[in-house]
Amino acid sequence: MRPPSGSQARPGRASWPLVVLVCGLPVWWVAGLFSIMPLLLSVPMAWQLMRLRTVHLPRGFGWWLLFLVWVALGFGVLGAHAPGSVDNGGAGRYLVFGYRLWWYAACTVVLLWIVNLSREALPDRRVLRLAGLVFLVTAVGGVLGVLRPELQFRSLLELALPGGLRHNEFVSSLIHPEAADLQSVLGRPEPRPKAPFPFTNTWGSVFSLSLVFFLAALREVRTSVRVAAAALLAVAVAPVLYSLNRGLWASLAIGAAGLLVLVAIRRGPQALPALAAVVIVTVVVGITSPVGAMVQDRLNHQHSNERRSQLLEDTMQSVTTGSPLVGFGSTRDVQGSFFSISGAATPDCPACGVPPLGTQGQLWLILFSQGWLGLAFFLVFVLLALSRCWRCRTRNQTVCTFVLVFFLLQLPVYDSLDLSLLLVVMALGLVFRDELLDPKAVPADRGRTVGSLTAQLRTALPVLCVLMGVGGLAGAAVAASRPPVYERSVWIELAPAPVSLDRELAAADGSRPVPKKTRALTLDTESALVRSTQSLRAASRVSGRSSASLDQAIEVAAVPSSRVLVVSVLSSSRSQAVRDSQAVVDAYLETRTAWLDKRRTRLTTGLEDQMNQLRTNVLPGQPTRSNLNAVMVRLTSASTSAGTVVRASGVGSPPSRTPEAVTSGVALGLLAGCTRLRNARRRR
Repeated sequence: MRPPSGSQARPGRASWPLVVLVCGLPVWWVAGLFSIMPLLLSVPMAWQLMRLRTVHLPRGFGWWLLFLVWVALGFGVLGAHAPGSVDNGGAGRYLVFGYRLWWYAACTVVLLWIVNLSREALPDRRVLRLAGLVFLVTAVGGVLGVLRPELQFRSLLELALPGGLRHNEFVSSLIHPEAADLQSVLGRPEPRPKAPFPFTNTWGSVFSLSLVFFLAALREVRTSVRVAAAALLAVAVAPVLYSLNRGLWASLAIGAAGLLVLVAIRRGPQALPALAAVVIVTVVVGITSPVGAMVQDRLNHQHSNERRSQLLEDTMQSVTTGSPLVGFGSTRDVQGSFFSISGAATPDCPACGVPPLGTQGQLWLILFSQGWLGLAFFLVFVLLALSRCWRCRTRNQTVCTFVLVFFLLQLPVYDSLDLSLLLVVMALGLVFRDELLDPKAVPADRGRTVGSLTAQLRTALPVLCVLMGVGGLAGAAVAASRPPVYERSVWIELAPAPVSLDRELAAADGSRPVPKKTRALTLDTESALVRSTQSLRAASRVSGRSSASLDQAIEVAAVPSSRVLVVSVLSSSRSQAVRDSQAVVDAYLETRTAWLDKRRTRLTTGLEDQMNQLRTNVLPGQPTRSNLNAVMVRLTSASTSAGTVVRASGVGSPPSRTPEAVTSGVALGLLAGCTRLRNARRRR
């Protein structure tokens, strides 16, 4: 059977971009180009594809093309406001969008490159060995992270970039080499290896995915190489454990179970005793060795589960209410933290901040960036590919099955738009190429080419443009039909609440009293005070709106790590927005003043009681009369102001919903045109 394309390439020469990428991984890490080289080397791969007479498209590729279109449509909603987020993206948001779009395009090029190059130009064995070499680099990097966790240095690219770009958090994470991250996962600082990748989870994902290729490549090597490979696998156990990476552990466990099942099916009942012995030995070693203790310790410290579940809930709610069809194009920062509206990450507590909406898993990145439809296109493509190889009839199908299962398992917990996705499309490319070269392949499958697709799109382009234009106009009309809304925000610097020493509490052993400090208010309790019944009723009498209506119109935020509260009110007119916001702020400050007066009176009364009951013989640690008198003076002489209005914004409209509406309309028009195109193709 003549290969579908690429037969004119000289044997083995066409694979040089992949060879350069993989063999140069340590160099790219030191140079700061590790995350950029796959993108750069996709350019010569695309050039090789353009020189082919025919570029075939694999079966089911249309779903991936639809997903790519949805990724590109995200450009139209990058400036849109996502509910529950902070509008502080600026030019950096477009930079991140372009980076991710290039990654998706590069993965597409690699997929078609493998599918269309002949086996003489790009043998299966070479792809497996190069991907297996990725595992070797990953394992060595993990060992380096265990032995030298403090290792970090400025890369060559980092030295060359200007300071503004070099200090960008996203850019710095990609170009600054580090051997490990120091994290307190088990309640104490632990180094988690990540070299040569930017993140520990990326290291775990690539380790598991490339391990499949590594094991498959061992079938055609000498015994001495297999012995060396076994030694490498034994050494790699250390970074796997120290990574504390539950997704990696789960992938390896499921992979081992799947491998045992596959061996049992292929070799029959005679393999069962050996398999049972392997399982028993593994369980015994895991229980009796320090490995089991470390795994159990990690499972007992599920510190990130609550954060992930809360972020997932906020991500789904934001995209569902804001832009369910096309998403928001990229991630968004969150106001405050899960614990406080003024919470934020600090150098001493980097985990105090909230990860952006759409992170902590590729699944949620796609959902938030491309909406529910974009996620559906992506999952349909992956699941259809899995349905074509899960029987594991060939080596390529077996590799692809394990890679896709690992990928689907990691999809909700790992951000995989990196070398992980590149390994996935490499496995898919081998299987899709086998299908095109299969003598039993349906002729229509070989008829799916870039040329035929281009011809169909050229014919349908007028209809597509009309439908997309109509959809965009309909979306704009829907956005314009919404009643106007105006917003005014007021920044209030709050005076601290009075505190003092409460009556001392007896220690557990009765030896000495323990003074207890009055609990201070937080901006979260202040937010509740803004919406309290007393405040809303007072504001309602001035503004003329009902308390329930005001409660729905109020949004309370805070400047991170400060005492500044931001109260925003939505109204139907500009004058009403000024009146409502002023009424809400005045009512809140009046309510807070009354509450602070009551608190100050209660504290001074308590101090007087303590002074009257103070014994002559003061116990160690007990406050003296002079201490209490000093606190009394401070309370009575302190300012009675509840807070000061430091700034008020002009009346404006809240973030427009027009970008989401217009882009969603264009997307629906495009989808209608694609449906019509598919029906016409079926009739022909």
